[in-house]
Amino acid sequence: MATETVDRSFVDSLLKDIVLPAADQLLDMPYFRDLRAGTLTTRRMQGFSLQHTWFNRSLLKGGALRMLRANGDEAFMDALMGVDAEVTHPDLCKKFGLSLGLTEEDFANMIPLPEVVAHTSVIVAGPVIFSSPAVGKGGAMSDETIVQRYSLEMAEYLAKPPYNLSRDALRFFTIHGVVDVDHSAAAADGVARLAKTDYDKALVRQTVEAKVKLKLATWQAIYDHYA
Repeated sequence: MATETVDRSFVDSLLKDIVLPAADQLLDMPYFRDLRAGTLTTRRMQGFSLQHTWFNRSLLKGGALRMLRANGDEAFMDALMGVDAEVTHPDLCKKFGLSLGLTEEDFANMIPLPEVVAHTSVIVAGPVIFSSPAVGKGGAMSDETIVQRYSLEMAEYLAKPPYNLSRDALRFFTIHGVVDVDHSAAAADGVARLAKTDYDKALVRQTVEAKVKLKLATWQAIYDHYA
């Protein structure tokens, strides 16, 4: 049986022009400059845990919505596998916050920042409202690539003085620093396979650009709000 030849040039351009520069920009933002300098406050680390736990749970709810709306078995299984891959992540992110002194009540009463709501909404809505299935894959590719980059940074520096966080507390970051390499690659393959028309490619490029801008905005919002 013949093997389908997939052109990855479009995916490579997305990574080169948009996603990897955004990851570099994120790691040069105040949050990560403080992290490397040993001056990142506990409150700002708590803020990440609170906001990102909400974000992760919202993505699971979005995945459930995609399953309900799935048109065919392939789309249903794709949404199901997405939820299965992410189902433990909210609790891992919460564990990070609990290790920093947060309580269950803190998470129950957390109000998401507007920037976090905006970023989450675009990710959840894209695969549901756009006709091209490549949109969801493009968002996953960009998000997983950036998460993998910052997770490696967090895992490295938070294990060292002056933070000295335990391996168990940092599991969210150590897992994402490794697993998201595979997740990003799988999403990239999906974009290459599904973005076939000029319309698909233009739509994917536009949504990827929007998502990385919103992701950077969420980090700045967390840094500012939890000062």
